[in-house]
Amino acid sequence: MATGCGTVRSATKHPPRRSPAPSQVRRSSLPGADPEVVGISLSGDGTDLLAPSRPLYKPYRRSCHSLADPGFGLMKCVVASAPDGTVAGVVEEGTGAAGPRPERDLVWRRKGRQWELVLAHNFQSAGMPTKLFADDLERDGDTKLVFITTTAKPGFGRDLDVVEGTGRVVLWRYLGQGFVVVPPPGGLVTYMAGSTLGPSPVPPNSYDQLLIGYSDGAWRVLSQQYVPVRAALAQHQGIFFDPDHQAVTPAR
Repeated sequence: MATGCGTVRSATKHPPRRSPAPSQVRRSSLPGADPEVVGISLSGDGTDLLAPSRPLYKPYRRSCHSLADPGFGLMKCVVASAPDGTVAGVVEEGTGAAGPRPERDLVWRRKGRQWELVLAHNFQSAGMPTKLFADDLERDGDTKLVFITTTAKPGFGRDLDVVEGTGRVVLWRYLGQGFVVVPPPGGLVTYMAGSTLGPSPVPPNSYDQLLIGYSDGAWRVLSQQYVPVRAALAQHQGIFFDPDHQAVTPAR
């Protein structure tokens, strides 16, 4: 349930389980689907959220808005509490003239009576700041932060980063110009107009659809197929969509 400043309180963590595939994720009749992709493990390798060059601490306050920094006029944040720790995600965007603006995506981890900065990504935004959520993706009480950097096309993202309560990026995916849906049983379904996993070229006028879940100690591809553009866009309800409103809280 959401409380306070976009905080998601987690329940007792259950052992990792395999996410059932949603009914709409099935093998496609389109050519090129690569069966070798199914089962491979994914990680946080490739992320731009990296450890800061020097330690930085701030006093712990329940409201994550206390983490706002001078010089960044626009700020959104959300807190995720999980069995392995409490983290605050922050997106700050500079103000000024039209065009690229400085942006910082940050992850702070609670350490006693302090917040400790554990991850940071500094870059120039095109005026569309990163979308940030706290979400119990696997429906197991282990709430995580979800960052999706945006593209010039509204409602579509470039990179997906999932950060757990330890302050570590556990899953990174390049989306190109894609989007993410959380199926009712949990996990993630990513849609992108190109593939970075299989050796085969993506069939024309289609999206690469991956069902990703936590299984056997790792985030893994549970299903992969190519779906026609019309079928993929029928699932599009924004850059990130979770139908369970009790599991997800957007940054505010």
